[in-house]
Amino acid sequence: MPNQLKVIIDTDPGVDDAIAILMALAWPGVEVLGLTTVGGNVPLARTTRNALALLEYAGRTDIPVASGSARPISSSFGYAYAVHGVSGLTRRLPRPKTTPVDTNAVDFLAARLRGLPGQITLIALGPLTNLAWLTLHHPGVLEQTAHLVVMGGAVNTPGNVTPYAEFNFYSDPEAAAMVLSSGVPVTLVDLAVCRRVGIDRQGAEGLATRTRLGRLAAQLLANWFRRDPQRQQFEFYDPLALAVALEPSLASTYQAAIRVEVTDPDRRGESLVTGLGGPVEVAQQVDKQRFFDLMERTLGFVV
Repeated sequence: MPNQLKVIIDTDPGVDDAIAILMALAWPGVEVLGLTTVGGNVPLARTTRNALALLEYAGRTDIPVASGSARPISSSFGYAYAVHGVSGLTRRLPRPKTTPVDTNAVDFLAARLRGLPGQITLIALGPLTNLAWLTLHHPGVLEQTAHLVVMGGAVNTPGNVTPYAEFNFYSDPEAAAMVLSSGVPVTLVDLAVCRRVGIDRQGAEGLATRTRLGRLAAQLLANWFRRDPQRQQFEFYDPLALAVALEPSLASTYQAAIRVEVTDPDRRGESLVTGLGGPVEVAQQVDKQRFFDLMERTLGFVV
């Protein structure tokens, strides 16, 4: 469909990843060409299973899933069981009947980007390991993206894993450093802007929706709160990154050069602005009401 916006989502579902994927599937005029999975929130086997299960729930088994990196560039993933649970999702979905494609995520991305140069929006919602390997094994191919949007980093704001680092960058700082220093234009949706859009416990428990995909998103949110009585706020990290990718005017931005700390063990994954006018477009302000209007348009519920 030539008039549709073509996207690939690199993901580690994850509750907020799942909601972002559901939004993309329901977004008018968007063609999801594939999901590529990476370890992160939970191990790779589980993120891949979750991606397949979400597509089966949505009746979209035509969309391929390519399994990617089980480990970061160095060391190993820490996983976010405390946030997303052991399975990654807060609602059990049936074991998927489909399987990933035979091609690994890095080669899948390379083939798709080469086949449609300048036409694919690539949305990275997890650690950037797959994209880093893409730059190493297929030099120049990442530049074929029409738009690269990354959820990650903590620019001039406290981290959510350490005082300095956001989870995705902390999980694979070497990969984040490689992608952000590659010279490929990137829109970075970091913690500072993501913290501007969220839902509280009462709001999540009161969600009503008229769509099948919206019902699953609402259940994931409500169950996330029910698993821990201390939780009072869910922030829409990955859904916001997806929304900015598909509606760039949703957020104001500024251009910067970003260095990701990889050597100091106490500050690994820290996002440091080293200058203005660089290749990274950092989201700064977001139209909060418009974001929630987009959630209503795609998932059919009002926040």
